[in-house]
Amino acid sequence: MKIIKAIIFGVVLGFSATLLHNSIEPFGFILSLLLTFLGVRFIGKAYFLLRYQILTAVFWLTVVMKAGTLGVGDELLIYGNTYGNLFLVGGFIALLLALILGKSYRF
Repeated sequence: MKIIKAIIFGVVLGFSATLLHNSIEPFGFILSLLLTFLGVRFIGKAYFLLRYQILTAVFWLTVVMKAGTLGVGDELLIYGNTYGNLFLVGGFIALLLALILGKSYRF
């Protein structure tokens, strides 16, 4: 059950960060990076194992990468502007920092 909760949390976290990053510039961008970092750290504190943090991070990345590619109707949620590119790079760095700085047990 913890695996399913971590997956759903990663999807919701990625979706909300994607919608937030371009909303109120630059505060939405900063808030989306902070949300990403704190969300992954929250999973580490709640479930105590690194595997749940990694699952959350993988599904965050899945949602963000899907939002950054063109869909069937040519819709795009993460544009190739300054904030979109910074969100992709900064979000990945925020994920790595949350995984490295977390004090959860290894696997």
